[in-house]
Amino acid sequence: MTILKKYWLSLTFLILGLGCLVGYNMTGAYVAENGQLVESFGLIPLFWLFLLLSIVACLVTRVRNRKSG
Repeated sequence: MTILKKYWLSLTFLILGLGCLVGYNMTGAYVAENGQLVESFGLIPLFWLFLLLSIVACLVTRVRNRKSG
């Protein structure tokens, strides 16, 4: 079984997380004329959430494959 077939969920979460991080860095942040900070802050916690889900999915997959194989 190839690595991609085993860890497809972990890789999907990792790619989504990296996409959030890249999206946050590409949009940038600026201060509006009224003094309000404008940024896409919601992408930062999403990055950490997807990274955590990726690690958990990787560990679960590794434990399941160790027991079955």
